[in-house]
Amino acid sequence: MPPPSLPRSTAILVAAGASQRLQARDESGLPSRKPFVLLEGQTVLEHTCAAFARVEAIHEIVIVGHREDLPRLGRLAASSPVLAKVSQIVPGGEMRSDSVAAGVAAASAQSVLVAIHDVARPLVRPATIERALEVALEHGSALVAVPVTDTIKTSSDGLHSESTLDRSVLWCAQTPQVFRRTSFQELLARARAEGFRPTDDCAIWEKYAGPVPLVRGDSGNFKLTTNEDLELAAAILRARRTEKAQGA
Repeated sequence: MPPPSLPRSTAILVAAGASQRLQARDESGLPSRKPFVLLEGQTVLEHTCAAFARVEAIHEIVIVGHREDLPRLGRLAASSPVLAKVSQIVPGGEMRSDSVAAGVAAASAQSVLVAIHDVARPLVRPATIERALEVALEHGSALVAVPVTDTIKTSSDGLHSESTLDRSVLWCAQTPQVFRRTSFQELLARARAEGFRPTDDCAIWEKYAGPVPLVRGDSGNFKLTTNEDLELAAAILRARRTEKAQGA
């Protein structure tokens, strides 16, 4: 249960990409974009929504989908119990920042915070979401991330290693990325007016408002990109079910 102080919040689940790198199929055996790919008996979208549905402070979920997927998303929202908190399904834009802006605009005016999350990260834990909400309530923003553990090299030609970065100051950004709704909506409008369209939501806050507090994520909250990622996600879900059964 989240602390009583957590205010009404909206989850904005971004699923407007083309899913070009993931060669997967849906329950009918047809090629499919990530939201509809089956993962241990449920779609990726259902797994992601289920995590946010378990967070009491999340009063609604706004799905930002690929325009061609809107009818199918609507049918899934109407039939799946874990999508009960879905209040709106809106089309995404040309760039990620356009899709996020559409989702934020669709959020309820009563929501204090917006938690922006990739649908392709279906293994996010409710506790991580709650912690990010707590930090954003206090500081205005929050970024779920994990420290880099590998040695990172730079290569301008993709053929030669040229330098080594200091990994002690490097973090891998994850989602959700959480913001005070009204403040972030203003920054989105400013970024659009200035033609600043980054692929990361926190980049907008960093540019116009300053540093974003970090919330420690975990390695399981990775983004589904390849078919190997699907296999790993399925294994993690099975392991979590086993742990839950043993702890019951």
